[in-house]
Amino acid sequence: MYFFHEKYMLSPAQLGRTIRKFTNIECVIIDDNNIELTDKGRKWIIANRKELFLKTKEKYWKNIPIEMLQAAIKTNDTYKPNVKKLDSELFKNLEDGE
Repeated sequence: MYFFHEKYMLSPAQLGRTIRKFTNIECVIIDDNNIELTDKGRKWIIANRKELFLKTKEKYWKNIPIEMLQAAIKTNDTYKPNVKKLDSELFKNLEDGE
């Protein structure tokens, strides 16, 4: 279980729920400290491999809120930042050599 936690950054709660779910439907068995796939589990993975490994799920954090959308600048357009929104402290530190 620690392998899955470390490699896939899953929380103990996520692991527990998933293992309980797949144990209940007899896709995995717990033997000592090992979790093993059953024949039913192997067949389930093969039957669902497209959904499991090839589907790109929509990531909510990639969606830009409507109020933040604006026209994209073209590749050769000049970008002029809004000076009022710049952090003046940054420029003071640059001048001071920090």
